[in-house]
Amino acid sequence: MSAPRRWSGLLPAATEPAVSEKRACPSPARGTAFASLALEKRTHRMDDALFAHNLEALESLSPEAAARVRAADVSGIVPATAASGAVILEDEGRALDSRRDPVAAAERLAGSVTADHVVLIGFGSGYVAEALLRRGVHVAAVIDAAPRTLAAAMRARDLSPVLRAAPIAFLEDLGKPVAQAALRRRAEVAVGHPASVQSSPELRELLQKWTSIRVSGRRPRVLVVGPIYGGSLEIARSSQAACRSCGAEVRFLDFSAFSDGRTMFDGLPLPKAARNGLAGSLVTLLGDAVVQVASEWRADLVFALAQAPLGAAALDTLRERGISTAMWFVENVRVLSYWREVAAHYDWFYSIQVGRPLAQLAEAGAREVRYLPLACDPARHQPFELTEEERARFGADVSFAGSPYLNRLRLFSALADVPLRLWGPGWAVDPFTSQAAEGGRGFSLEEMVRIFCATRVNLNLHAATHVQGIDPDPDYVNPRTFELAACEAFQLVDRRDPLPALFADDEVTTFSSLSELRELITYYLEHDEERRATAARARKRALADHTYVHRLRAVLDEALPPELAAAASDGDAIGRETLEQALVRLSGAPVLSPEEAMTRAVYEIQAIGQARL
Repeated sequence: MSAPRRWSGLLPAATEPAVSEKRACPSPARGTAFASLALEKRTHRMDDALFAHNLEALESLSPEAAARVRAADVSGIVPATAASGAVILEDEGRALDSRRDPVAAAERLAGSVTADHVVLIGFGSGYVAEALLRRGVHVAAVIDAAPRTLAAAMRARDLSPVLRAAPIAFLEDLGKPVAQAALRRRAEVAVGHPASVQSSPELRELLQKWTSIRVSGRRPRVLVVGPIYGGSLEIARSSQAACRSCGAEVRFLDFSAFSDGRTMFDGLPLPKAARNGLAGSLVTLLGDAVVQVASEWRADLVFALAQAPLGAAALDTLRERGISTAMWFVENVRVLSYWREVAAHYDWFYSIQVGRPLAQLAEAGAREVRYLPLACDPARHQPFELTEEERARFGADVSFAGSPYLNRLRLFSALADVPLRLWGPGWAVDPFTSQAAEGGRGFSLEEMVRIFCATRVNLNLHAATHVQGIDPDPDYVNPRTFELAACEAFQLVDRRDPLPALFADDEVTTFSSLSELRELITYYLEHDEERRATAARARKRALADHTYVHRLRAVLDEALPPELAAAASDGDAIGRETLEQALVRLSGAPVLSPEEAMTRAVYEIQAIGQARL
């Protein structure tokens, strides 16, 4: 075995004594280091200033761990002096490192490690992590039982070099198998910090099972199936882009080209049952196409959006072939009820509604039911620098962009004295003729974004076809809420049950009656600065927590085997540094095996050739 590499410059020279692998007694050089460490103990015993210095280093790489460490209770943990003079910690009288010579003990342990990349299980006073790094071993992560030990160590020793080099996480971060698989992909070998592993059964179990955690050498394949028609088409397009951003291989089946054909059946001079039968045959045909593409491509997951052409038979065939299926029902279950026929045939069923709808899905036989709110696509929903021509065309004091459902017709008719512009087909009727923008025509997504950005106060009234005012069943949040926020466009939205968990009161302004809406319109038209500040906070929250990458990351983590979910990496797409993201960045993108790469290349060449025929 070659001599261990040393990493000079990472740690102070005083903490890097010369260690003999043949004897444990201190050498003169080591004695000098021990004297330095003893001085360190006298200077930094449970020092708040030292803690702040270490915390800054921890936040640079592991901000979520830093937040937990900052709030940790360190009572019961005190610094002590080893026989060598080094600082160690005692937890309720139990030493967290060698009482004789923690530096030498750590060097012996590190010297036995032959791997280049490891995960360190347990931190103690930090000596083992330092020793591994000095020897040039890449510490992919440090996993500790709880934040309190690290919080105490950060008050006793300067650990900033370690905290800037190795991501830190705690057992609570590894509750999901995908998190363990993500770590296992980054390091084949786990090194146990002796005292930590001895005192924590959970750390000991993690160390023992490390090599049995499954890993994947390829990325997952996700087939996204769009609708024939309906409002979920743009959501499907954003979802397939998000899957790709999450690191999956993606194919998108866009069935919107069949929309006219599906509508044609409704106009045939046939009984309704016959027309429905023909429409059903089209759905069956397209469902068979999904099965064939998914099977040929060897998809791991078929992810369908509401109104995708997938019936029970196609879904059952996919299950028989070992392909997982998930539905994101981005519609109101009270309006579209066909979910009752297919819910039991999906492996995963995601709903944008809370409360009773989730129970109804379970009652219909859905295996795994989850709440998954809608989101924004930062690449498509963003603030726009408008030209003067665009401001003149799209600008308004108050506007609404959407369809004229019953409750919107009734409520907006009471705003005749408000400078309101109504965008979308169907508004060019009395009494809205003068308010209907551009003759009541439809608008594209690009035009919608410009409408949002050019409007001072955007109205966001959730649709209801059975009431004259506010929707009495506020159990979901529509996509417009997230899209407006991402565009940094101020909005007034009717109160919704899930909304407080998604946006704070100072990020999105709500109303619950016509009179309250009128008051808010008047107020915010007179308070430009407050309006702009609210919109800016909403955009910040939307990008931090509510993008399609956030949503699809959650789906992949649940609906895929852990080793495949871990193989999909989202890098910095979410915009926050987590342990998993740090590990992804350190190791680079996963690769295919040579055999699989050759197979995939042949398949792609064949697909290109067929497309040209």
